[in-house]
Amino acid sequence: MVTDYIREFVKQECSKTTLTKELYENHIILVRDYGAKLSQLLGADALVVELASYLLDFSSVYQFDHHFDHAIPGVQRVEGLLRKFKFADETIEKVLEVIAQYNKPNPMKNASKEAICLINAEAMSQLAKPLFWIYYGYTVKRKTYNEGISSYLQWMESRWELMIPQAREMMAKEYELIKRLK
Repeated sequence: MVTDYIREFVKQECSKTTLTKELYENHIILVRDYGAKLSQLLGADALVVELASYLLDFSSVYQFDHHFDHAIPGVQRVEGLLRKFKFADETIEKVLEVIAQYNKPNPMKNASKEAICLINAEAMSQLAKPLFWIYYGYTVKRKTYNEGISSYLQWMESRWELMIPQAREMMAKEYELIKRLK
């Protein structure tokens, strides 16, 4: 499969530190999986969504200080990587557009089907692994336990409001579970 090269490259790069390995296992793979499901439901370009799923968080693998605005510095790296693996210009442009859309203030406004898939898959991944994200808050953002729980719950509540009905339906049980963390 054409995405095998990207997947293996990202997996290898993520294996260099414990935190990035955990990011790959507990987030990037889930984003890919949820993105694939949403692509099928919405009729989006599955290749573009899969590539964007692997590469959205990629710049934070290299420089973890980019974890707050990871899509912006990652665009040049993503373009270079896709060119290295000889993806078509049209595919590269679509992947870059989807990643750029993710970081806009109102990402769902005028978003492509592929961007909608990625935005929702990101939120779905974060709902699916609350313990990872609380750990992330403690490890990366240096939050206390209570601050981490509160921050995560606020984050997920705001993400839930933006999710499309199909994504909400898939994640309803997880959403109900996280509300019990209070």
